Amino acid sequence: MAAVVSEETFTLTDRQSFAILDWAAEQPQSGLVLRAFLASVALAALRPEEALALRVRDVEVAESGTSWLLIRPQAQERRKRDSDRAVAVRRVPVCRELAAMLKEEAIRRDLHPGDAIFVLDDGRPLTAEVYRKVWRQARAAVLQAHEIDSPLGRHVSALRDARIAEWLKNGDQTAGHLLAVAECAGMSAPRLAERFAYCLRKPTRDEIPWDRLEAALAVPDLPSQPASTARRP
Repeated sequence: MAAVVSEETFTLTDRQSFAILDWAAEQPQSGLVLRAFLASVALAALRPEEALALRVRDVEVAESGTSWLLIRPQAQERRKRDSDRAVAVRRVPVCRELAAMLKEEAIRRDLHPGDAIFVLDDGRPLTAEVYRKVWRQARAAVLQAHEIDSPLGRHVSALRDARIAEWLKNGDQTAGHLLAVAECAGMSAPRLAERFAYCLRKPTRDEIPWDRLEAALAVPDLPSQPASTARRP
């Protein structure tokens, strides 16, 4: 019988995620673009297919220096897992490191606004077949033997899961915080809470507002006798 473990056991740590990015960058063929692609999944919590669909014009930089990625509907429509997710342009905040990485790719290749960001050094587009092969190699090179034989980081999307988990754990976990994370991740709030329940802090018994709950659930007092109704003559 297989051992029962929590999903948290198989969440990549920041150290493991960044080690994989470093390994990708060191590859002699397409190392920089592979690192940038994996970084967009690891740092912006994009789905791999959403990252593949990114164009230069989808990187938005405000005058304040704040950067965003615009995730277009055509990329979202490929996923039907979250059926209640609104199909609209999604704006995902981007850290300075990722924004600089994407900008470097655009400059290095002299890309135009409508060009795909992630293209291999030989001019071929980066495909799922290519990045999955690279991921298997990176995983084998970075993880320890006992980790390789486990579900840890089995798929590229493990980078996305690790980032979402960090967003949840490092916030106040109020309703507003959960909604903000769900919006950035392109998920519904109920789906987020279900999928990442292990990241949510459970309140202690003393923290539960029992008096307010009791008041909210109380049934209004009913009259002891029904009100008399006047009869028609």
